[in-house]
Parts: sequence; structure tokens; C-alpha cells
Amino acid sequence: MANYNKTDLVVFDLDNTLIDSNPKLTSDVVGAFARLGRQITPEEVSGNWYDLARKYGFSSEQFDREFDKRKPWEESLKAGEVNIFSEVYETLEGLKQRNTRLALLSRSNREYTDQKIDHFGLRPYFEHIKVIDVKAPSKRDGALELIADLDPKSINKVLFVGDREEDVVIARDVQSKYGLSSEGVYVSRNKKPIDGYTNIQSLKELTGMI
Repeated sequence: MANYNKTDLVVFDLDNTLIDSNPKLTSDVVGAFARLGRQITPEEVSGNWYDLARKYGFSSEQFDREFDKRKPWEESLKAGEVNIFSEVYETLEGLKQRNTRLALLSRSNREYTDQKIDHFGLRPYFEHIKVIDVKAPSKRDGALELIADLDPKSINKVLFVGDREEDVVIARDVQSKYGLSSEGVYVSRNKKPIDGYTNIQSLKELTGMI
């Protein structure tokens, strides 16, 4: 039987967890609906965009066609329109110094995700980066595959960290599937806390949880 030196793992979401994508994404979605002839408020963008499209009588294909006319991520990044949260590098360095394994799980476009990661120099921090299709119903399957890729027998404890409920609820799926100690950590940043999960205001709080 193999002997495993089990280590803790932290799995991060990317957008609005590590980088402040919300201003761009909100503007892009509002712009897409405007091109469809519908004015929406920035507050409406917080939900599922395809559900919002259907609510106003548009198909996902119609929404995608207009959404794809937005300013490219590469241009927005170069223009400084997207920023990284101030505590990110310090937090990642602190976790690495504790021999914590780090991974990234994003439900997004792979090309855009790579552009964001490389623009902010984040790639060296992550042992594994998994991107699932933005139209996937949830992150569940991606999370299970990520843990399988990293070998659950080598993991002592895993934290799933994100700014949306879908980022943290997958901790339960992982615990159920693999029997791992798994915890969802919601980064609220002054938003309403989510019951049933650990809620933090800053990523720096993670260093005290490992």
C-alpha cells in the first residue's frame, strides 16, 4: 500500500475572488442587453445571465451574439480596467509557505481565463488549473474531476473559496464523493453572508484556517 504525505488544498475561483472582474462583466452584460433593445440595471447582473436573458424573452444564442461584441479581455486588461484584489499575492505566498497546495477552478472561457492568469502573473502559484465551460450547469463535475486529478488520497483537507454560492456548495459534493474533509469558504467582501458556509471578508483570513 502506498504511503501518502497528505497536504491541505485550497481551490480558488478566479473572477471576483482573486481579480475584480465585476465592473467589466457588469458593463459587458448591460451593453449586451442594450444592443438587444432592453435596458437592465447593474443589480440584475448578479444572477445567471442566461436566466436573465430568458426572463426578458431572449435566447442564450441571442445573448451570446451580442455579448461577444464586448471589448476583448486582453484590451481591458492592458488598459487597467480590471484589477487584482490587494491581498491576493500576500495570501497566496503565505499559503505556499505553509506547504499548502493551490488550485484554480473557473467556469469561464479558457482563452480569457489564461489571459487573466498570465496578465497578473498567477500561474506559478497553482499546481492545477481547471476551466469548465461557462454554459456548464454548475461547477460540480469540474470540482470532482479536479480532485481526482490531484489524487484524493494525497489530500488532508480542501477548502473551496469563491464569491458565489456555486463556488462553495461543491465542497459538499467533494466530501460526499471522496470522504474528504471539505469546506466551502464564501468571500463576501461586505455582501450578505451565505448560511451554512464559512464567510470571510478578505482572503488573508485563509492563512488562519490552514
